[in-house]
Amino acid sequence: MVEILMISKKNKIAVGIVGLGNTGKQHLRFYIKNNYIEKIFVSEIKKTKKLINTKVINDKNLIKFNKTKGKKLLSISNYDKDHSKFIIKYLNNNHIFVEKPMCRNFKQLNEIYKIAKKNKFKNLLSSNLVLRDSKIFNKIKKKIRNGEFGKIYYFEGDYLYGRLKKLTKGWRGLDKDYSVTLGGGIHLIDLMINFFGQLPEFVETYSNKIVTSKNKFKFKDFTQSNYFFKSGAIAKISSNFGCVHKHQHVLKVYGTKKTFIYDDMGARIFNRRDPSSAKIHMVKKLYNGKDCLLPAFLKNLKTKKNYKKNVMEEINLMSTSISSDISLMKNKKVKIKKYI
Repeated sequence: MVEILMISKKNKIAVGIVGLGNTGKQHLRFYIKNNYIEKIFVSEIKKTKKLINTKVINDKNLIKFNKTKGKKLLSISNYDKDHSKFIIKYLNNNHIFVEKPMCRNFKQLNEIYKIAKKNKFKNLLSSNLVLRDSKIFNKIKKKIRNGEFGKIYYFEGDYLYGRLKKLTKGWRGLDKDYSVTLGGGIHLIDLMINFFGQLPEFVETYSNKIVTSKNKFKFKDFTQSNYFFKSGAIAKISSNFGCVHKHQHVLKVYGTKKTFIYDDMGARIFNRRDPSSAKIHMVKKLYNGKDCLLPAFLKNLKTKKNYKKNVMEEINLMSTSISSDISLMKNKKVKIKKYI
């Protein structure tokens, strides 16, 4: 029997959109097609005149969106440096879906946490970390949780950016505080936390700026963070933005019973120490577009009334990621702050 969900007008949601780059446009198209969305208020409608219709409203400073009553969602995908500003301004009265990273430092993170806690986590806050949609990674996470890998003792993730022009000629290169960890490696930090099912205790980060040594921007183009868990397990995450390689995520999980590897050769699980025990599975797509997390996000809005667990996971992810940059700045191992 097929369950048909009827959506009454009072249960529909108004969406405000900030940022219409490649990601923002994909999100806008998704919202236009979704029956749960009643009105869409766009702050940069000039970039997408072809998408204007009765559902999409030109709203430069989100003035009309702010005056709208009922359930509301702010969808943020503008420049990294501005994400936290909109979250801090709107989280108290709106659900928020934001492009990563949702903030850049502990001052911003503490303010976001304070707002969420004060309003008793009544609004959902989630980041667009698209690898959460990966079927192969979710399959491995399930196997780990079921004990099939034994005890995990080492996790390795490499974010191979392979898009040097976006650093030398795009907005990232103009951003004096850009972080390759928060802008890229955070995807793998998120997977690391989900695979282990716990937060690391400490982090120590190293970096260099060899590939882009002659460029004007100030940030490091390569970082490597080592994370240390209470269980004794160790993880290594690298953000390799200057590499001579295609855009690629590399993931390796080592357990006492099994090993999982995903790289440009494909995905495979080793059940024995014999190399022939692994079959290579080619993965055409790790995730289905930049809007792949929105269906689950909207489902949460329909079915939940308190979002403490979801919000705290986002906040502790940011604490872990920001701590990597703090370690780099202080040139030493640092303890990771855990929010409760």
